[in-house]
Amino acid sequence: MASDMVVALGRATAEGHALFGHNSNGLRGQPVALVRTPGRMFSPGEKLRLAHVELPQVRQTHAVLACRIGERPGYEHGVNDAGVAVGCTTIHTQLENTAPGLTGPDLVRLALERASSARQAVDVLEDLIARHGQGTFPDAAVECADSAFLIADGHEAYLLEACGGFWVQHTVGSVRAVSGVAMLRQDWDRIARGLSDLAIGRGWWPEDGCKLNFVEALGRKGPDHARALRRWGHATMTLEQHSGQVDAALLRRLLAEQAEGMEGEETAASLIVELANGPALTVVWHAFGPPGHSIYLPLLVCADPPAALIEGHELGCRLVHDLRELRDRAKHNGQLRMTARHMLGELQQRLDDHLHEFLPDAKVLAGTGLADELQRQASAFMQASYERVAEVLAELREHPEPVVESLAGSHIGEF
Repeated sequence: MASDMVVALGRATAEGHALFGHNSNGLRGQPVALVRTPGRMFSPGEKLRLAHVELPQVRQTHAVLACRIGERPGYEHGVNDAGVAVGCTTIHTQLENTAPGLTGPDLVRLALERASSARQAVDVLEDLIARHGQGTFPDAAVECADSAFLIADGHEAYLLEACGGFWVQHTVGSVRAVSGVAMLRQDWDRIARGLSDLAIGRGWWPEDGCKLNFVEALGRKGPDHARALRRWGHATMTLEQHSGQVDAALLRRLLAEQAEGMEGEETAASLIVELANGPALTVVWHAFGPPGHSIYLPLLVCADPPAALIEGHELGCRLVHDLRELRDRAKHNGQLRMTARHMLGELQQRLDDHLHEFLPDAKVLAGTGLADELQRQASAFMQASYERVAEVLAELREHPEPVVESLAGSHIGEF
């Protein structure tokens, strides 16, 4: 599904910290849950089974906090314990694999598990795409498509657009927005070996010495092309207008606006990562469902999130079920809609304040190497944050129509 991604490197942000954002879009009703896998060693010969292929497992993997939609083994977006964030979206090109290869979520998972920096994640993606291919293939499902990837750490970011077993790569200068449409023309910095020759050989690009225009030669318009292009334009303009002042609050508003522009789909999960405090203290905000109708929970990669965000349910984790139930009821209840907007806005501010209070002590623990105590306190912090959300949702279930006199200070869009 076409998703939306944004990144702002330190030079473009208010606090000098890189910020990464991703809305993962899909069909309503799909199961959604967080996944946290610890880093571990593997024995020679162990295998990893993905959607269509089986790969040899590497000897050492990173701990990963990610989002999984449905039953597929890959991840829509995530961040690892080295402070690398990766997300993907579908795009459409003229190339097709001869056999099933890797999916976009497969590749997000592999990059997060295997890379210690954004540059290494790009190398992992390029190698895997060249070896195994990705995208559509004969008799593939209609929704199967190529993928674009946004990759970032605290220092640099990259955009990689893939077509079949090939790719082009662009180094992000300051800010970048990505939606479900191929955007790299002649502004790519690196290109897969043989891609230019293939395009020329098939008559898609003239043999006149000019640099290959990836979109003109290999791109094609998918069914959501116009909508994705509009979302990309809006996000690009917003990031550029606020360059030097981008912060997490701006990304929340932008991702909420992007989610409102979806037609026939909905945002299943939204991620914002602050790549600032060192890998052990990478701060994650994760929302289930459209971000303007949800709450961004603060999370840390160094410890397990609450079980209620991970354990299976017919709609994914428990929080997904509760938020969908609230949205469904609020559609036909204007008073509940206003109340939810007010209460979740106040709750978001309390969660942000809680995180601000927690981080100084966490930094001390990380700096002194007390990993076990940091994990214990981080787990307690995340559990307390979840419990606050659960309490507010329970109150909204039990008291659906309290009178709200003022909505001033709300931190989310119209519920």
